[in-house]
Amino acid sequence: MIEVEIKVRILDPKIIKNKFEENKGVYKLSLLHEDTYFNMPKGLRDFKKTDEALRLRRSIEFNKKELTSEQRINHYITYKGKKLDGSTKTREEIDIKIEDINRMKNLLRELGFQEVLTIKKERDLYEFEFKSLHIEALIDYLPILDQHFIEVECLLKTSENIEASKEVLFDFLSLFGIKKEDSIRQSYLELIADKLKNNLKKK
Repeated sequence: MIEVEIKVRILDPKIIKNKFEENKGVYKLSLLHEDTYFNMPKGLRDFKKTDEALRLRRSIEFNKKELTSEQRINHYITYKGKKLDGSTKTREEIDIKIEDINRMKNLLRELGFQEVLTIKKERDLYEFEFKSLHIEALIDYLPILDQHFIEVECLLKTSENIEASKEVLFDFLSLFGIKKEDSIRQSYLELIADKLKNNLKKK
């Protein structure tokens, strides 16, 4: 699958949530994600240079609007290919649900994969139908960055409609005062790595 994705920083998530609901956004669920990223074994290709990613995810899902909502825990392994354009985070994505994340982590380590970083995210997921496109919109908070973001995305079976889908997503974001130039191509992993690198320079 091709994931067409646009990410932007936001200052006030409450304002965005209100605007989502005003524009017929449907709140689906909230998530706590713990993502552990891996690089290839030494001597093989470097994901940092090839713009790829391999991730193990622990996902806790719940409905914050229901006081008695039960938590569901799922685990996934995900491969992300290099970005396919210069303005968004569009890339191939292969996402597989797994039963035992710890055994998978041990397997990767035994094969020589290098553990890079673990990132925690707090997320609220909304869904929209906009211009014949099914859009998932996530309002994210990353404690390590102390920043909020929006990620909007749709899934395509082939790369034929990437440009048209990008334009629809940018049109969708314009409803909330967000412009094309606000798009961030860096992944959360890259943003956090940059922050850690800058913190080291200051010491």
